[in-house]
Amino acid sequence: MPYPRVDDDGQTVTLDLHGAPVDEAVDLARRLVREAARRGRSTVKIIHGESTSSGLYQNRTIKNVLYDLLDRNVLDAAVAHAWRAGGHLLLSLDITAASDPRPIRLLDVTQGK
Repeated sequence: MPYPRVDDDGQTVTLDLHGAPVDEAVDLARRLVREAARRGRSTVKIIHGESTSSGLYQNRTIKNVLYDLLDRNVLDAAVAHAWRAGGHLLLSLDITAASDPRPIRLLDVTQGK
């Protein structure tokens, strides 16, 4: 079974949440957005996968929970804009920090859990 992965090219950080339970995935997404803003990244891509649940039933999926947090403006204060597309979210961050050239790793967002 796959486990979440993080890729960072210095501008965009990608978090692939495949294989993570909903609560863990949402926690990782929130931590990654916070860390990306702290390190001066402008964009975060969160791959949550295609939800096969019907919106009528409001099944608790990673996608539904992330969308709910975005709708309530509580995912993270650094999120300036969000684009919902297929199996991922693309978040533009309102950053004030200088860029830190060290790549963000999964370990960086799971420490202190």
